[in-house]
Amino acid sequence: MVKYILLFFLIISFNALADLESLTDPTRPLSYQTKSVKKAGRASLPRLQSILVEGDSRSAILNNKLYKKGQRVNGYLITRIDKNAVLMRYKTKYYKLTLYTDQERFIN
Repeated sequence: MVKYILLFFLIISFNALADLESLTDPTRPLSYQTKSVKKAGRASLPRLQSILVEGDSRSAILNNKLYKKGQRVNGYLITRIDKNAVLMRYKTKYYKLTLYTDQERFIN
């Protein structure tokens, strides 16, 4: 008889736990809706693959495409191309991409 009583309470407790998930806050206003918040973040930093220097003409290969100074890549403006680095600006912050490193460098 004790087994049946324990089984009965066990079944009731599982049903009570299942009902708890469907309960809502009774004090919540009827017109309440949750708002989704989008985190505004910057686009991913382009990957520098190569820098081409021919006299005064400099260009860089970023994300498998050729770019020159003044062009934009994923919202980043290329401000300067050196023989070992590319400086880029995103809004008010500057970033330096160098060859042979995976690290992002933040300047200023």
